[in-house]
Amino acid sequence: MNGVLERAAMLARSSKLGVLAVALALGAMGGWAFSTTFVKNATAFERAYDEGRASPERIKVALVGSYSVTGTDPHGERYESPRVLGISLAPSGALELEWDDGKVVGVGQLIDNNVLAIAWLNKGRTVVSVMTINPDATLSGNWFRRTDRGAKATETWKKI
Repeated sequence: MNGVLERAAMLARSSKLGVLAVALALGAMGGWAFSTTFVKNATAFERAYDEGRASPERIKVALVGSYSVTGTDPHGERYESPRVLGISLAPSGALELEWDDGKVVGVGQLIDNNVLAIAWLNKGRTVVSVMTINPDATLSGNWFRRTDRGAKATETWKKI
């Protein structure tokens, strides 16, 4: 590559057209370096994805089922007894969640294959849950209502 740069520099000194040649040579080399780096990174990503990570669709299917839910309310008080949560897959590809035999429903979206973000209504108030999908197949995280102060509401979901 140094030879190419030297020849381009000689052309630049000898004519006005040489300046254009230098600019083109540098642009081509910069583009080559960028495209080589991009291809290496893209290949590494594909390899990591194929080797160890399930597809989002497989993860969604694996999440379908019933869960025992334990946790704390917004005041930090533990639930009196475990609750049951059901997750199903909607035709749209979103995950549908149901608590209290369908009295409370929500919709969830998988983020980066290890986080489930959920929106739902509870007693007329908007609630957002952010649950981490743990290696042991449990989910754990926090939930927030718009009118509550702080982030003391937590839950852990275990498949039953």
